[in-house]
Amino acid sequence: MSTSSTISPVAHYGNCAVVRFSTDDYAPHERLDACREIYGRTLSKRDIEPLSAERFRTDATLWRMPGLGIAKARRSAAVYRLPRAFIDSDDVFMTIGLTSTCEAHQLGRVLDLKPGEASVMTASEPACLKVPTYGQYINVRAPRRILSPSVADLDAAYCRSIPAHNPALRLMIRYIGLIEKAEAFAAPDLRQQVVTHIHDLMALAIGATCDAAEIARSRGGEAARLRAIKQDIANRLDQPDLSVAAIAAQHRVKARWIQRQFEREGTTFTEYVLMQRLARAHRLLTGPGHAGLKISAIALDAGFGDLSYFNRAFRRRYGVTPSELRAAAVSGG
Repeated sequence: MSTSSTISPVAHYGNCAVVRFSTDDYAPHERLDACREIYGRTLSKRDIEPLSAERFRTDATLWRMPGLGIAKARRSAAVYRLPRAFIDSDDVFMTIGLTSTCEAHQLGRVLDLKPGEASVMTASEPACLKVPTYGQYINVRAPRRILSPSVADLDAAYCRSIPAHNPALRLMIRYIGLIEKAEAFAAPDLRQQVVTHIHDLMALAIGATCDAAEIARSRGGEAARLRAIKQDIANRLDQPDLSVAAIAAQHRVKARWIQRQFEREGTTFTEYVLMQRLARAHRLLTGPGHAGLKISAIALDAGFGDLSYFNRAFRRRYGVTPSELRAAAVSGG
């Protein structure tokens, strides 16, 4: 096989390396061997045994940094084994099969996991995951020394399941998706916060001690939920009736809780929404792909039902009217 047993990171963000692997990058007759050698033994420390004669596929992105590893992938049906010869840490890892079932084996225990459920396992003992169909999954791992003080009886949690409806698990899945989209690991001031927040969510999902749970909820849990709330606001900016009550109902929290989170950031929910709407309008007015849009249409797209109010608010924010900004963008000024 003409593949190397190593793979170079596609990006470095300080102490965070991002690695991507895809069997599509190899000739058809090389794909299984490449997956076994590079993705399996080198990147994941796993032996991979396919369960189907169909074309074998794996597409994965891995983030690695001190204290945290995350992998998001789509993979074919296979048995993924951690043999004793590959053990090199006592990390705790959680595997979530987002779209397929999974059978987990470790410490003489067997788990039959439904889509959306997670397994908690230790990297210090041999383990086996049997994935019967092609599907998507997330794997998150962190050092035992970090999680152990925060989790009540961590040893008893190994090869136990976390139900799909667990609030911390659901929040962690969504949080990982949001930080990936926002490339939060690229920002030095955010990277350590994100690592800490995921540690908190892992502890909450597994079963934190009372004291640790209170800290985790007020730190990682709240940060992850606020990021999810901000994403929903961004998705609904074009809705003139967007309100704190509507967002609170969607996230099953009290409106006052949301208001307090924005107050801690020195703003209010209303002011934040207004700034996001104005920022969207600014992008549309200056973007070359939107030159044919009328200013009134841009105002509506950003959630402003009153054109006069939009013009006043825009000028207060940017020091020019929407029409003046567009004219400057068109002329290249």
